Amino acid sequence: MNSEKLILYLERLDEVFQHIARRLHAELAQNMISGITMSQFVVLKKLRDKGRVTVSEVAEDLNVSLSAITALADRLHKAGLVDRSRDEQDRRLVWLTLTEEGENTVANCRKSRAKVVEKYVGQLPEEDLERLIQIY
Repeated sequence: MNSEKLILYLERLDEVFQHIARRLHAELAQNMISGITMSQFVVLKKLRDKGRVTVSEVAEDLNVSLSAITALADRLHKAGLVDRSRDEQDRRLVWLTLTEEGENTVANCRKSRAKVVEKYVGQLPEEDLERLIQIY
């Protein structure tokens, strides 16, 4: 493929990605459980996937500042979704775990998100979905 044609494809691909990302982000945000931001959901989901995690580990995994995760964890703790505890051996470490309410919130958010995503990809044949995943 010549470079001019490749540039045209890349420009079109960029347009499509941006359009899909904007629409999905807006709908996912609208369908999020009331009071839960997308950032909070990402942290809650990480805790659900990994179990007990340090604040530092969450910040590193998400490539954000420690202070940003600390503030977010404070809000989640106040909302009763996350428990915080200090490490007995190293008091500098703060461990985060989901509460039962946090588990329920993640489950409900995931259901809401699945409905939105299904709207966009639910009509695709299984082979196309597999191919899309392979491409990404």
